[in-house]
This record gives sequence, C-alpha cells and structure tokens, in this order.
Amino acid sequence: MNGNTVTQTSGYFLAGLIGAPVYSESGRQSGRIVDFTLSLRNNWPCFDQAIIFDFNSASEKIAARASFSSFSPEKFVLSTSIHDLPAYIAKPEQPVASELWDKSVIDTVNVRTVQVNDLEVVTDETGEIWVSGIDISLRGAMRRLGLEKWFGPLLNRLGYVLQPDTIAWDKIIGFNDHFSALTTEITSDNFQNLHPADLAEILEELEDSERISIIETLDEDVAAETIAEADSETQLQIIEQLDTETASEIIEEMDPDEAADLLQDMDQDRAREILDHMDLDEASDVRKLLEHDEYTAGGIMTTEYAAIYEDFTVANAFSHMRLVAADIEIIYYMYVLDNNDRLKGVVSIRDLLSANPSMPVSEIMDDDIVSVKPETPQEEVATILNKYDYMAIPVVNDQQQILGVVTVDDVMDVIEEEATEDIFKLAGTSDEELTYSSPLQACRARLPWLLITLATGFVSSTIMKFFMNEFKEVMALVFFIPVVMAMGGNTGIQSSTLVIRGLALNTFASGDMFKRLLREIAAGAMMGLACGLVVGIWAEYLITSGEAAPGTFSAIYLALTVGLAMMGAMTFAALFGAVVPIIFDRFKIDPAVASGPFVTSSNDIFALLIYYGVSALLLSMA
Repeated sequence: MNGNTVTQTSGYFLAGLIGAPVYSESGRQSGRIVDFTLSLRNNWPCFDQAIIFDFNSASEKIAARASFSSFSPEKFVLSTSIHDLPAYIAKPEQPVASELWDKSVIDTVNVRTVQVNDLEVVTDETGEIWVSGIDISLRGAMRRLGLEKWFGPLLNRLGYVLQPDTIAWDKIIGFNDHFSALTTEITSDNFQNLHPADLAEILEELEDSERISIIETLDEDVAAETIAEADSETQLQIIEQLDTETASEIIEEMDPDEAADLLQDMDQDRAREILDHMDLDEASDVRKLLEHDEYTAGGIMTTEYAAIYEDFTVANAFSHMRLVAADIEIIYYMYVLDNNDRLKGVVSIRDLLSANPSMPVSEIMDDDIVSVKPETPQEEVATILNKYDYMAIPVVNDQQQILGVVTVDDVMDVIEEEATEDIFKLAGTSDEELTYSSPLQACRARLPWLLITLATGFVSSTIMKFFMNEFKEVMALVFFIPVVMAMGGNTGIQSSTLVIRGLALNTFASGDMFKRLLREIAAGAMMGLACGLVVGIWAEYLITSGEAAPGTFSAIYLALTVGLAMMGAMTFAALFGAVVPIIFDRFKIDPAVASGPFVTSSNDIFALLIYYGVSALLLSMA
C-alpha cells in the first residue's frame, strides 16, 4: 500500500477465496476459509484476519495475519497449529468482508447507486490483501452463487459473454470505518456539484436513513432542488423524517408551486407545522396556492413571475428584470400590468432586446393575451400551452389580475401524470398501485374490474350453452367461437384506444365526430371482410378435412357462416369501441375507463350474440 493506491500483483475476488483450503506447514489441509475481517487503512479496506472452519473441532476459529506463513490467495498456510487458534466470536465493531455483499454504494463517476455483488481483491508486494474495487456485474452475482463455472461456458457458446463490471474503491463513497454502508460520513463535497436530477435519482434508490444522510450534507438550495426533482413518494419520506426547522428551511428554497404540491400531499398537521416555521412571505405564497384544487391551473401555477407596468420603458424593464431575475422561476416573458394591476399584455425578452431602450413597453407588447382561470382543469391548460407553443401561460382572476403563471415544465409533469393514469385505467387498475407494498392492496385495486370481467364471462358461458344446444348437430361452428371473440375484442380495443387518445389530445372537433364514427365503421367492415375471408377459407379446410360437418349443410355454406359472423362481429366491435369512450366523455366520465376490461368483455358478449344470430339466420335459410 502506497498512499491511496495499491500496487497490484494479481487480482482475485472474495467469492473465489471463501472456501479456499487452509494448510498446516506440514502440507496437510486443516480447514477452509469462511470469511475475512476488515480494517480500513488510509481509506482502503484490508483483510487483516481470516475466519477459518476447523475440520477437527468443526468450529470457526479466528487467525490474525501474523498466524500465517503464507497469507495470499494462492495459498493460505498457518505457521501455528489450528488447535491453538481462538474461537471466532462475531462482534459489531469487527466487520467481515461478506457483509459488504448486496450493500448499496454510490458510484461518483457515473453518478448512480449500485449494489455490491462481489469484492475485487489484490495483493501487494508485502503479501497484504486489499479490496481494490467492487464487482457490480451479473458475472459477480453468478460467481457468488457458484453458477459461473456451470452457466458461463454455456452462455459463451450462445454468444453472450459475461462481461466484468468493476468500480475502483476510490470511485465509490458511502462506507465509514465500520463499513455500515451509506452513512453520515458522506461529505457535501461528494454531491455539491452534481446535478439535482442525478442526486434525486440516487436518493430514490436508497433507504430512508441513507437519504437523510445525504440531504443533511447539502446546502439548503441544492437540497431543495434535489427534493423537487425526486418522485412524490421520496419527497414525502424525506420531509417527514427531517426535523421541522430543517424541513421548513428546505421548503422555503423550493418554488412555491412545488412546495405547495409537496405540502398538499403531507399530513395536514405536519404541513401546518412546517408552514408556521417558514418565512412569512414564502409561507404566504404557498398558502395562496394551497387554496386551489390540486389538479387545476391554480394548483399547478407558480407565483414567481416577472411583471412590469405599461408606462415602463424598455430600459426600465431591464432594470426591473435585474432586480427580480434571481427570485423568479421563468424569465422568458414579462407580463405588462395597468395601474390597477390588471393584465394588459406580455412582452418577451427577445422583443425587449431588439427594441429601442427609450421605447415604452406598451408599444411592443402583445395585447392578444391567452390566459386561464385558476379553476381551469390542468389537462386543458396543457392543451392550450401545446396549441400555442407557449413557455408559460398567465392565470388571472375575474378582474383580469394576474395570480400566477403555469410553466411548461409543470405541464410536462401533468402530461406524464395523465398518461400514466390512463395507462393504468386501460389495464383496469390505478397508478396508486405503484406505491403499494402489500399484495392485499394490489388485490383491492385490481379485483373490481376482474370481477366485472368474470361476470361478463358468466353471460358469455350462458350464451355458449344455448349456442351449443341449438347447433349441437353442427358442432363445426363451435370450433370458431374463440376466434370470433378474440378478433372482436382486439378490434374494439384498437378503436377505443384511438378515440381515447384523440379525446385526450382534444383533436376531435364536434363536427368531425360523426365522420370519425363512420370511419371506424368502414375500417371495421374492411378489416372484418379481410379476416372473415381468411377464417372462412380456414373453416372450409377444417370442416372438409374432418367429420364435423353433417350432410345437411355443405362445408362452403358453414365457412360462409363463420366468415360473415366474424365480419359482423368486427364491424360492430369497431363501432362499439369508438362510441363508448365518446359517451363516457359526454357524461364527464374518464374515457380511459371505457377501454381495457370493459370494451374487451363487452365485445366478447356481442361477438357471441352476432355469431349466434348470423348462424341461426343463415342455417334457417339453408
């Protein structure tokens, strides 16, 4: 060991040393390596003692480095009798190497949290064994489990080479002298210059106590930005565990809208306690935002914006901007007010830069203002911002006085939330399930829709019973029930998904709705015709190649029945899948609920009824 580097002579892994034979000086194997105790020397871990399983006494012994004449991965040779070694007694202050397995550490080079799968060790010229790095690869995990020698060659033959992935010890942080993983020994120097988004990603992967250790090392403004970048669950867990004074100081540094969102999700007693400890002006801004519904423009707006009066000159506007720029969230626009603080227009920084400094801002401002009310739903705000390509949109009251602005980054969060919510609804569950740790909670979230699907299954089975009784002499028709049901369900899902997406993006004009339905009917009919033709040909082949068709009906006639039934089922499914979301939307019910299990199970029933009706009609005409 020299300074903070290791002069490497050969490399090994801990998993390969555990189980290694231990010899006496006479050359007889007297035990095997169980583990090693660790000590930290100049910030590098060293194997200072070996834990040995004694074959004779069938017990674990502890052997110091001085007890070995050869203490190296190549060969462990005891210079003293194994019988004279003391028994090993585990002590909290005496960590062992295998305790580092599976611990989380932070890779400061790639800015990530990784898990220790194995320890890479090296020997120096004196024979000391040092930990040189951690192995985070799949290969390391397989080595520990003893699977590398079995599956490694097999994977190599298949062209999948298990690549090593090790991180040098000096590139990771998180261990103190007792190797107890991410602790308060971490200093702010490790994190202060990292991007808050990278820090937030690290926090989301750590245990609660480890998160607090990192947050407490950061400056308040960096801590605030980092928490704001984290997911809501991580935010709540951190703030709940911080003392009230620290939590209030961090929340003061957050943008008011982000602080309001966080406090709104917290226990209200705890939120009030934090607000009472905050600066009066900061707390006042947050309280104003908390008055609005969480999912409206008022709930997602920020009160930090740049405003000037209409009698300002361009030079005055720039002077004002210099005063407020450090305290506002967005400086792309400056909102122009009259003497009664009513919103009169907006001017962009680009317009100010290109204007004469002595020119009044009223001459260059855009007075064709698009604004929203505080009660405007957040989805509508997102649509407006997307439509006009604005970076922000003002929120005004009935007197046209500006209350705040909704910025594009807030809208991006809204879009992500809404998309996530709709995806879960398509599957018949909710996004809250991401936070569930109990299988019982997951069951409660999913079971209602599954029970509804089961109920429709009862209806389908009843219809099938009548179908089979009615056509027991034409059993060939029963073969194609699953195909007709499946194709109807899939067609309905395609149609409903397209309509739901159009409704979400507000791309459907009221006059186009009828045309949209006609298009879905036509598309369903054409797809049904194509699939019906294919299934009809297949039906004719199956029927003629077996003994399922009685002499009363020809195979071609039965195939025609199957083909027409599928065409009818798919055409109706396309119409049904398009109509139901529109109806739900008209009654202010989330259209996403209309898709997934609802459309699929309903189309199964209608597909069976159509198949039954077409079959009965055509066979009665034969």
